Amino acid sequence: MFKLFSKKAPVVDNQVYAPANGEIINLEAVSDKVFASKAMGEGFGTKPSDNQIVAPFSGTIMMVASTKHAVGIKTVSGLEILIHMGVDTVDLKGTPFEIFVKVGDEVKGGQPIAEMALDQVEAAGLDTVVMTVVTNTNDKLEALQVNPGQVTRGDVVGNVTTK
Repeated sequence: MFKLFSKKAPVVDNQVYAPANGEIINLEAVSDKVFASKAMGEGFGTKPSDNQIVAPFSGTIMMVASTKHAVGIKTVSGLEILIHMGVDTVDLKGTPFEIFVKVGDEVKGGQPIAEMALDQVEAAGLDTVVMTVVTNTNDKLEALQVNPGQVTRGDVVGNVTTK
């Protein structure tokens, strides 16, 4: 009878999902030198072929940038994930972005979280690459394995191991 009031243990999802339709590339290949140098953490880039962006990890939304160009997710296992849409897109002051989540929302990998108007980003002369980075790599990440190549948004493209 008391089981009605007990909390369910959170489900750990160590899978990595494609954040967009397009091509996954190694982080070292993105045009943003800070991300490419892995100064922000381990991760990967995705060259999107359309506007929809989905959660690359399951977890809780912990940050939405006021300029809408970045979203943060914290996984059940404690990884802090930054989804950064485009290079230098903070300068666009939110114009090409629509965000579908807010801080505190629970998301599943593959769930829509944003749209980025690729044509507007390109018209501004900016790179549309979506960078997915584990910002607490040194503290929490044991390994990140992601398969580069053509992907469909929401597909499982790899996995993580936490410390």
